[in-house]
Amino acid sequence: MRPVFKIIIFYEVFFFLFWNIIYYSNSGVENWFETKILTAIFTILSTMALGFVFVYVIYISAKLTGILDKIKSVKDPRKN
Repeated sequence: MRPVFKIIIFYEVFFFLFWNIIYYSNSGVENWFETKILTAIFTILSTMALGFVFVYVIYISAKLTGILDKIKSVKDPRKN
């Protein structure tokens, strides 16, 4: 599996858990979800898109600057 897909899967799981924690906390968000469902859907999707862009920009920046190559060349200390 390509690293980008791993990042996307991790990011989707993270935001799913993030919104579940907010929804099930005692913050009154569940009432907001019930009254303004379209706004809630837009907020969730836009937050996920923002998170994806943030992670992807960091990944591309690390790739262009050569940091990823340096990280990949580091030997695994567990292997002899």
